[in-house]
Amino acid sequence: MSRPLPFSVLLALSLVSPALAGVKTVEVRSEIETPIEFHPVVLGETCKFGVVPHIVITKPPVNGALLVKTEVVRIPDSAPVCSGKVVRAAVIYYKSVVGYRGTDSFSYEEVPDSGQSVDIDINIK
Repeated sequence: MSRPLPFSVLLALSLVSPALAGVKTVEVRSEIETPIEFHPVVLGETCKFGVVPHIVITKPPVNGALLVKTEVVRIPDSAPVCSGKVVRAAVIYYKSVVGYRGTDSFSYEEVPDSGQSVDIDINIK
């Protein structure tokens, strides 16, 4: 079983619905596998486990690779619903190719929930 992501990592990740977020820009370090997005799986205010959404990469990155994992995460205390609860989530990780610094981007959809594409721009330092 996966360990919960550290609270500091979860604070950096948004709980905003991807369909409403538009283009998101994230800064990462070169060659370091970094969590970019997470989609917790909770059912309403009861905070019960639900089915982990299927993440479909609609436009892959050119200068790196993505990995989507199902993990156990802790929802930040600042979240409006289910704060502090430990739940399953689909987590999207990005890692740049060796030695690359610059920009990259990718797009994905959360299926079947949104049907809308989410665009992520990445600045690699």
